[in-house]
Amino acid sequence: MFTADDAAEAARAHAEAGEAAAREVTGTATVPELKLREVPLRRTVELVRIDLPMEGMVPLLERGIVPGCRMCPLRRSPTGDPILLVDGVVIALRREMAECLCVRDAGPELE
Repeated sequence: MFTADDAAEAARAHAEAGEAAAREVTGTATVPELKLREVPLRRTVELVRIDLPMEGMVPLLERGIVPGCRMCPLRRSPTGDPILLVDGVVIALRREMAECLCVRDAGPELE
């Protein structure tokens, strides 16, 4: 059974890995962090951190949205909420939740 303590431990481990990866230098400049809402559609990004308290973070962690995962905004719902491809799974999020996800560029756009 996946408990809140397991989720917290996984989040801490992934956050540490994400922070270490974010400090890596590409040439002479670091890869900038963005909020998920700032990412254009069909652009692949990697989750660096989740700016939420643990109780708000658990539903995301249970759905596989953990620091280090790759995600790509596919489209927006009629209300403007993002619809994402997260490690091969399509997930819809509320705009407010997407605002709390810090990401960095991870690769090319999807065709």
